[in-house]
Amino acid sequence: MKKLFLLVLVALGASQGLHAQSDIEFGYFDNVSVGLSVGSDGIGFDVAAPVKDIAAVRAGFSFVPTVKVNETIHATNSKNSSVCDNIDIQAKGKIFNGKLLFDLYPFKKSSFHLTAGAYFGTSDIVKVVNTSPILKDPKDYGTAGLILGSGDKEYQLTTDMDGNAVIKAKVNGFKPYVGLGFGRAVQKNHRFGVSFDMGVQFWGTPGVYAEAKKNDAFSKKEKEHHFKYADLAEDDDKDLRDAIKNVEKITICPVLNLRLTYRIFK
Repeated sequence: MKKLFLLVLVALGASQGLHAQSDIEFGYFDNVSVGLSVGSDGIGFDVAAPVKDIAAVRAGFSFVPTVKVNETIHATNSKNSSVCDNIDIQAKGKIFNGKLLFDLYPFKKSSFHLTAGAYFGTSDIVKVVNTSPILKDPKDYGTAGLILGSGDKEYQLTTDMDGNAVIKAKVNGFKPYVGLGFGRAVQKNHRFGVSFDMGVQFWGTPGVYAEAKKNDAFSKKEKEHHFKYADLAEDDDKDLRDAIKNVEKITICPVLNLRLTYRIFK
């Protein structure tokens, strides 16, 4: 127990020393650090430079490795005898973003900071493709498909000539960010540092898009149709209805990450 208590004291002391301030005064972009982060926004890399002692600028990128989920949907309301009853699909998620962030340190002797900036990059956050045939007869590939919606809002989710259909969940490519955290982007007394950030990205209102025909008429403007929950009929596939309804609710994305830094100048 004594050894554990001593280890805790040493760790606390090291932590205090890591963030201790000195008489060193930063200038404008006169130091540079590189950082590696991991968190809900994926794996990231950035470079940072101070703006005097009150702010810092960070620029870099982050990515979320590919995630795959397999599911089966039931083709109700198909209105087409050529459509299979059960269709296997695979959803793939892969996100890549650049980022430009500004840290503001309101207290000179504290590493607490407020952050504002933006992520910019991937708009297609999820791509769904069928892994089993949608249509029973290959001669219908490219001409027939699933019927979604009803009346004036009736759309046909068509396949390509190989029998594949693609649905995408899209958000804004430009995603404003606000947050707060602890730890300096560029350390003063040490080469190595640790910082913690949490905040939110603003995604806008996500949408579900697919190549579709409207009332059997095909035009370039209607090749990629934005499906909305309100467009679907009660007898459309329940899983698809729920998926679109849930996607439309995700207007912000929480960000929580840990960043390791190394000061390479001075």
